[in-house]
Amino acid sequence: MSKKQRDRLHAEVQQQLEQQQRDQDGDWEQEQVAQGAPSFTIGLPGCRGHLLPPSTPGCPSVTAEGERRETATRDGDRDRDGPSVCSHPGVGSILESPALEIELLTQSVLASHRETCQLRAEELQLRRGDTFSREEVCAFQKKPPEEMWQRCACHLTEAIQRVVEFAKRLRGFMELCQNDQIVLLKAGAMEVVLVRMCRAFNPDNRTVFFEGKYASAELFRSLGCPELISSIFDFAQNLCALHFSEGEVALFSAIVLVNATRPWLQDPGKVARLQGRLEAAFRLLLRGTQREGLLARLPPLGRLRALCSQHMEQLQTFRRLRPAAPLAAFPPLYRELFAPEPESPGPR
Repeated sequence: MSKKQRDRLHAEVQQQLEQQQRDQDGDWEQEQVAQGAPSFTIGLPGCRGHLLPPSTPGCPSVTAEGERRETATRDGDRDRDGPSVCSHPGVGSILESPALEIELLTQSVLASHRETCQLRAEELQLRRGDTFSREEVCAFQKKPPEEMWQRCACHLTEAIQRVVEFAKRLRGFMELCQNDQIVLLKAGAMEVVLVRMCRAFNPDNRTVFFEGKYASAELFRSLGCPELISSIFDFAQNLCALHFSEGEVALFSAIVLVNATRPWLQDPGKVARLQGRLEAAFRLLLRGTQREGLLARLPPLGRLRALCSQHMEQLQTFRRLRPAAPLAAFPPLYRELFAPEPESPGPR
């Protein structure tokens, strides 16, 4: 980057961040601390080992083998919708960040996205004509619900593991305290998977890439949750209508993940500063392509959380209707995130 280009980028960043500073109300970080949310340590197995040491008493955790120790602590209603994307009240704190830092962060996000997506956009585009035949769809529909839930759980777990790797490669993410890394991953990994799904979705015929071909919603009929599948397909269809570039998907995914409104963060101010830099990078990317109008069309974060809650509810319904289904057949990470069970009481 030439000195002239860097100076221009610096001026744009300063102008944007100064405006954000003027719009800021009060000291956000002190407000978050004043809420008195208790902190705890949780564990989540990634693709390459732990991000956290063993948990403290009374806190959920997992071992490298996916074993779980969990208490009745729950997020409940504390996971509020929070502010919209790119309107975080703490972004004024990034005024000290040079333009070069924003540039390096952008490069980090794009590289992390590229390295952790299973297939490139061009490959997915070329495969759009390869759809399941009617006979293949019928064969899937005849599979037992237990088998289909397990297969989908395995694919979802693989996607979440890629999100974990995406996070670990993001510039600044590993500088957050280990508790906050895991809180963000546990709360946001599924949401990022849903965002990334738009890459593998064909809005022309409402099909999604699944096990090597594009599948319609009817292929997943034996899961027994048509409302959930329809909601996920609708969300992907709406995201596709935004015509995201790969860079936009990458930065939007990072913003969804690094969300300073998540409950149980130990240092929400530091998370807010990283979130603010990501939002600045996203705005600059859109400004460079004259796509700033996209900001007003982004889905609210509450929509993503609603889809995740709907998935949890449908899984609970499946387990209630199929009590004999072996939960052990599901991947350990999936069980930890979506099917936790209370510890058996210890000896008195």
